[in-house]
Amino acid sequence: MYKFDTLTRPLPFLLAGILIAGCAAQPGTPAAVYQEQKEKEEAKVDAVEETVDELPSWFLNLPTDEHSVYAAGTATSPDLQLAMDKGTLNAKRTLADRINGLLSSKMKEFVTEIGGGEDTEVVTEVERVTTNLITEVNVAGYSQVEAKVVPQGKQYRAYVLLQYPVGKANRILLEQVKKSKILQGRLRASKAFQELEDEIKRARKSN
Repeated sequence: MYKFDTLTRPLPFLLAGILIAGCAAQPGTPAAVYQEQKEKEEAKVDAVEETVDELPSWFLNLPTDEHSVYAAGTATSPDLQLAMDKGTLNAKRTLADRINGLLSSKMKEFVTEIGGGEDTEVVTEVERVTTNLITEVNVAGYSQVEAKVVPQGKQYRAYVLLQYPVGKANRILLEQVKKSKILQGRLRASKAFQELEDEIKRARKSN
């Protein structure tokens, strides 16, 4: 079999190799731009696959119990502490949304209990109180129950799981309801309001 090295290689092969190498080495050429873009896309795919592989089980399947609301968040940063802070902030946003939904549901129960749409005055007042509640929701009583940090390229990715006791959310609702004189008189006579107060008392004892 005939063998040849770069010194004996035919001239056409040498010229083709030089041209290919020259195009790859010169930034700004179409070939170089294409290669750079291709590497960026491959890096993004690798980062996504790595993120999915490292997902903690509790991130997609949040814990559930009748006494708490849970929310998870994730974020990246070159700084470890900043990655944790950003992940916690994202989880708090979701937590606030979940608490809003919980409290809005409670308010609807109260409206149904005291007559619903038959009493326009009370319904309007409930809507106003619910709106105030959503804008003033406080998640300061949360606690971090899980956390995980993994490397992702040159950055840290943090996963955070937060827990918020339902009893505290109910106390926020009770304070909002007590601010309304109409609701205070109507709801104190309702079964739903009495059940809420009993639930809050039990939560205080357990805490």
